[in-house]
Amino acid sequence: MTITLNLPPEIERAFQIDAEARGLCLEEFLRDVLLSSADNCAGQSQAASKFSAQLVHEEGVRVLRTGQPIEVSAVNDTLERVRQDRERAIVGLSN
Repeated sequence: MTITLNLPPEIERAFQIDAEARGLCLEEFLRDVLLSSADNCAGQSQAASKFSAQLVHEEGVRVLRTGQPIEVSAVNDTLERVRQDRERAIVGLSN
């Protein structure tokens, strides 16, 4: 099945960042999110109603709330990328 999603740019970017942190393209990441959501909702009549993503501001930072736990590997990958970006900035290299 092919689906076209028209997302607000900030939500698309949040999904893109999460996908990159996991080493996936956006399409693969969204497919995984939807399949995971469907698996979690198995046996219920409206699987899509269980998953809702909301972009909120918390302490001046945009946070994507999905109601799903974040995998430890995604957190570790994100922290590693932040460290690498800071290191490059300190020595004057661009991304």
